[in-house]
Amino acid sequence: MFRIITTARLAELDNLASAFPMVRSKCDGLEKDLETERRRTTELTVEAEQATARFHQELANLNQQADARVAEARASAQRTEQRSTALINAAVERANGIERLADQKVRELNAEIEQLKAKLPHPTPNPEGVVARFQNLVGALIDLTLFVTEDTNAQPGYGYSSKCVDLKLVSLCSGCGYRKEETRDQVYDTPEARTSFLDGLYDGVKLKRWAQEHAETCRAVALPLQRAAA
Repeated sequence: MFRIITTARLAELDNLASAFPMVRSKCDGLEKDLETERRRTTELTVEAEQATARFHQELANLNQQADARVAEARASAQRTEQRSTALINAAVERANGIERLADQKVRELNAEIEQLKAKLPHPTPNPEGVVARFQNLVGALIDLTLFVTEDTNAQPGYGYSSKCVDLKLVSLCSGCGYRKEETRDQVYDTPEARTSFLDGLYDGVKLKRWAQEHAETCRAVALPLQRAAA
């Protein structure tokens, strides 16, 4: 049975048939563009994967380098600490050795001092009548000697049992021989009288001050033997 197609339908089909080559051509073009985009997408995907792989590799390398540097820094710090500890221990050992040597030297010096003290002669007692002694710059002695002379002409006073004496205090330098003296005549020989004479501002104190000042300036060497005489 035949199908009857109207003229309008035939015109429509004719139009579609005439347009089909253009559609086909556009379709082929779109397919080619799609294929090109697919290839481009594949290439970009591969490049992205390669870039990602390179990034992870560089990151791994950086981590390895960082770990290596940290390990090297720790090892260097440990070596420095070991060297410092060794130096400190050596310094402490040297200090202990020096301290031991110093203690030993001090003991030896103390022993030598004791031996020298044992060898020193006992100091000779002061001559009779010497009440004070000074030493000048070169070792010569300045002696203050008290001489007591009985005054036979004086009469004992009432109530005094002591004899009447003349007191003389002589300051004599055994180096240069310079001499000074102070006297107090006709006094009763009592401890109080002697103390008053020796501590008097114009008697004993004056001579002691002179002897000390003379000792601080005199450079004369001691004479062979010189004693104060009355």
